Amino acid sequence: MTRTVLITGGAGGIGREFCKLFNNDGYRIVVFSLLQEELDQLGKDLKAQRANVDYHGVQMDLSEPDAAERIVEWLDQEKIELDVLVNNVGFGMMGEHVEQDSKKLERMLTLNNILLSKLCMLVGAKMKARGTGQIMNIGSLAGFCPMPFFAAYSASKAFVINFSASLHEELKPYGVQVTCFCPSTTKTAFLDTAQSKHQSSSGITKFVSTQIDTPEEVAIAGYKALNEKKIFALPSLPITLQSIWIRTMPLRYMANFVFKKSVKEQ
Repeated sequence: MTRTVLITGGAGGIGREFCKLFNNDGYRIVVFSLLQEELDQLGKDLKAQRANVDYHGVQMDLSEPDAAERIVEWLDQEKIELDVLVNNVGFGMMGEHVEQDSKKLERMLTLNNILLSKLCMLVGAKMKARGTGQIMNIGSLAGFCPMPFFAAYSASKAFVINFSASLHEELKPYGVQVTCFCPSTTKTAFLDTAQSKHQSSSGITKFVSTQIDTPEEVAIAGYKALNEKKIFALPSLPITLQSIWIRTMPLRYMANFVFKKSVKEQ
């Protein structure tokens, strides 16, 4: 039987590369994303890669409060059961937290945390009942580190890391695998989207850009981690070692270290 994957925000960046990898292995591809033109182009590219691809691109603003329920309602209407859920969609916000736009902040936390949690709950319940399934949540290296001028974003990814580890233990007895994959900075539009007018943006951008991977490299590492049923993974050994170093440092020290580096790099 054809296996099915749903990827949120899969029409661009890392998500788009995940689609290609799943498509190459014969999956039915379901993508929910914001921009219809990107969804249409993805469909053409996947068909060029595999002529008989079964692709469903659904335009939806995933930052809406009921997006998770609407996704599951659509799946039920189409009689589609998921073998794999990839919670990929999200974005970041740089600058001083007290100067952030509250609506944009709410949208970011909804995408990064609330949508992810609710999809894990709703889809995870179906997987638990069937006794099989895989969930991959996209975290970030930033989730290991308190980051002044990137505060809410790094905290949102810390949530993803801790939530995923807990969910794995809950669902493991029922045959459901949960993987948390944590990339570092990737060559996508992410940093451009995260920019603010605050002077710290240039410092944070330089600080997190010492090593930049391509979306293809990141997606291949994430796909490998999922197939190997890893609970937790980073894209390369240098990034893994960096995360270990971060985790050995006191939070206060790391927050001060990032603050000084960010100011210095401005």
